[in-house]
Amino acid sequence: MRVTSRRAFLARALSSAVAAGWITSCRTPAVGGGAVFENARRSGTLRVGIANEKPYGYVDGNGTLQGAMVELLKAVLAPYGIIHIDAQIADFNALVPSLLAKRIDLIGAGMFIRPSRCGNIAFSDPVSRIGGSFLVKKGNPKNLHRLGDVTRQPSVKIGTQPGVDQQQEVVQSGVSPEQIVLFSKDTEALAGLQAGRVDAIYFPALEVNGLLATNGDAGLERAEPFEQPAGANGKPIYHYQAFGLRLEDRDLLAAVNRSLATLLASGKLLGILGPFGYTESDMPPAGIVAADICSGQQAG
Repeated sequence: MRVTSRRAFLARALSSAVAAGWITSCRTPAVGGGAVFENARRSGTLRVGIANEKPYGYVDGNGTLQGAMVELLKAVLAPYGIIHIDAQIADFNALVPSLLAKRIDLIGAGMFIRPSRCGNIAFSDPVSRIGGSFLVKKGNPKNLHRLGDVTRQPSVKIGTQPGVDQQQEVVQSGVSPEQIVLFSKDTEALAGLQAGRVDAIYFPALEVNGLLATNGDAGLERAEPFEQPAGANGKPIYHYQAFGLRLEDRDLLAAVNRSLATLLASGKLLGILGPFGYTESDMPPAGIVAADICSGQQAG
């Protein structure tokens, strides 16, 4: 019954969003022939995959397409006359397969650039630099401030989402499989923490802030301080969010990167992302490009 209700809600939300104008129907056929960028400029529409997760890209209760990556993408595409987003909602771990199967033309879910992904898809230059964080019960009863605190307490269970970088970090830190609980969405992980199924959940700090703000549960808090896991170079690991594209769509990639460079240099990038919880420290350092991150040169 719960699944049916959720699907019904999404169906109603998408129908309302279609009428709002920024989302076109998911059944809208792609324009045939030519490059994706040329077709998008001709039609004024680009098919974009989102995971329906705050604060990156989601459909709110009024059926309106919202989110940090959504607003940024509008600003990125507008100079080229692409003014409509044909939003395709999918689970996060289905976004890359959807892109490769040409059901979408761009991933707009705040995906992290990861070397293991770079062989399959192209990434725009980074739009942010984000660290991770624990969300725990008030008072942090298990005293969890780093992944090492989980490995030292075999009874502790930690929750995260499959396919995200935090899952990889938890595994690489030496946390045993028996201690890891995977949830399909961050909101389900939050519910698991509230229900006592896990002692902490591990997500990007921005996402943790959003969960706290949206849920308003006074019995939860961010674990402070929190020590970022270190990479092979000994530096703290940070993750760089970007838009994902197919490797062959070079014209679209170049256009996206041109717009991003302009927004970053002008300071408008923070102006767009700031209302969604991003701060100056979350902005990507100047000069870092996707190729550097894909090669592993910018792990920290």
